[in-house]
Amino acid sequence: MKLSNMAVKNVKGNLYRYIMYCLSNAFAVTAFFIFANFVFHPAVDVRTADGHPVVRMGAANGMIISQVIIVIFSILFVGYSTSIFLKSRGKEFGLLSLYGMTRKQIKKYVLIENTIISILSIGTGILTGIVFSKLFFMIMEGFLGLALPLNISLKALGLTVVVFFTLFEIISIIMLFHIKDKEIIEQLKSSKIPKTIPKFSKPKAMLGIGLLLIGYITAWIVQGIAVPLAMIPVTLIVIIGTYFLFTQFSIAVANKILRNESILYKKTNLVAYSQMIFKLQDTAKVLFLASILGAITFTATGTIFSFYTESTRFTGLNTIHDMAIMQRGETLEDEVADSIEEILKKEDIKTNTIHKIKGAVLSNFTTEGTGKEQFVVISNTDYNKIVQSIGGKPIQIKENEIVYNFPHNTKQTMLSDKISEEDRHTNWDEIVLNINGEGMKFKLDKEVHGSIMALPSLGYYDALIFNDKDFDYAIKNIIEKDLFLFHGFKLENWRGSYEASMEIRRMLGDRYERSFYSKVMPYREVKRLYGLILFIGFFIAFLFLIASGSIIYFKLFNEIKQDGIEYGILNKIGTKKKEINKIITKQIGIIFFLPFVVSTFHSFFALKSLSNLLEGSLFKNGLIVMLGYSIFQIIYFIAIRGIYINKLKYN
Repeated sequence: MKLSNMAVKNVKGNLYRYIMYCLSNAFAVTAFFIFANFVFHPAVDVRTADGHPVVRMGAANGMIISQVIIVIFSILFVGYSTSIFLKSRGKEFGLLSLYGMTRKQIKKYVLIENTIISILSIGTGILTGIVFSKLFFMIMEGFLGLALPLNISLKALGLTVVVFFTLFEIISIIMLFHIKDKEIIEQLKSSKIPKTIPKFSKPKAMLGIGLLLIGYITAWIVQGIAVPLAMIPVTLIVIIGTYFLFTQFSIAVANKILRNESILYKKTNLVAYSQMIFKLQDTAKVLFLASILGAITFTATGTIFSFYTESTRFTGLNTIHDMAIMQRGETLEDEVADSIEEILKKEDIKTNTIHKIKGAVLSNFTTEGTGKEQFVVISNTDYNKIVQSIGGKPIQIKENEIVYNFPHNTKQTMLSDKISEEDRHTNWDEIVLNINGEGMKFKLDKEVHGSIMALPSLGYYDALIFNDKDFDYAIKNIIEKDLFLFHGFKLENWRGSYEASMEIRRMLGDRYERSFYSKVMPYREVKRLYGLILFIGFFIAFLFLIASGSIIYFKLFNEIKQDGIEYGILNKIGTKKKEINKIITKQIGIIFFLPFVVSTFHSFFALKSLSNLLEGSLFKNGLIVMLGYSIFQIIYFIAIRGIYINKLKYN
């Protein structure tokens, strides 16, 4: 019989052994194909598609990054899974050697077998991807506002086949080097060789805990600009600490439990925990890798979710006015604002407050030292009206003095006049402004931060607040083209004003193309972009959880025969099936949830550090993300436990 025929018959006859391996590979192929099919979709072409190009470009780049991540996950998963396959088949290779097969023939046999499984995985993954592509496109239509009819890209199809077939073959060839020359009797008895008691280093175990504490404390206390500076060293410290946690400290704890009679001799703990130390030793590196990747995934998803839910604060959309229009020069008329009000009423959008501000744009008589050539000038009275409408403290400005208003706010509050020296933006104490060709000197009273009447399409102006008498003099003595009239609207439900905003934009026409602002328009784009990134993040996290859970299950499944023998002995001496299932649950649960718990702790402190940087709490959103992952993890664990117990034969 040819080796190829033997490999085909072996796969057919033992399909149950490879089903999880094949399906997990197929899942990775499915995800990659769906993303590739989206990237190559004709409607996503930045040059021709409708919608905001930044959003589309962000989506395409996100898909490409996701594909890279999927390939990385696939390398880790397939490599580890293949390694487990080979280690668990010592007896089979011994029998093949006994029948006269050489080491070279065994490697060829395994390579053919893996190639068959690879082809099945790729075929299954692509077919599943085609089936679910329409659903994926429907979700993307909601995020991007594009029409995405079902399209099967030949480029995506070819790329998926080439990438994954190459990937599977390279990994299979590399793993063949793990098949070593052994005596036939050694191979036949490979599954019966007793394991040695795992050893651990107490200093390394304590070093791991110490490094984690250092990393956690640093992440908790670091503030401001120090956060990005501390990020890399803290990450490295936590990674090293996590490695020692799984390879040394976990084994030390297991040893401690085995020596604690009050715990060990309680009900079925003797059986459940006696094997745990060996399982921890066998899976330590996998658990370490899973916990690090999990921490990165959870932290990234929690951060993106926070940006999604608080996008108005993090993206500069926390402006005082929800809608605004600025008229310059000869167009100073209230009719435009009246027309906007009529449209808002027609669309049932209630207006809470309207701020009408008359002002001017003045330039420096001398620009030396100020760093700015032009300023928006408003009166003390108008400024106080705006401040009082948001519960702020009004100010009083003396004649020949001014207050400088920096439009951005470093403290994430709407308006602030308590500015520290390090946050101050002015490096001058007086300024000379050009008023109708004459220089007028003003003394700087103080500096306030926060946008007053910014139109993002025109830029965030630096404003100067004048005493009312000085303001009246300036207005009367400047040319008409430097005057402006600003109307700012505060709406009761600005998130529902999109249709009204579009109608107002059409009504205003090209004349006010860059002078009209509605918060809901950039808000929808921001929400769409962050929503897309959030979806990608959740999808990648879902892929990771599936892959990591499959690796653990796969390892358990390959040892199921030996476990069946051990549980069969317990069954023969009178242990009830219910008690045996409890033992199984304890062993699987510890292996399954340990990296998840460690990842959660890492993410908790990482989010605290990011909160310090962004000056806002990410914990609430992080907890929501963690709760969602926990629910999925529990459901996945219950499913894997059920499959494992059903396949386990110990009667």
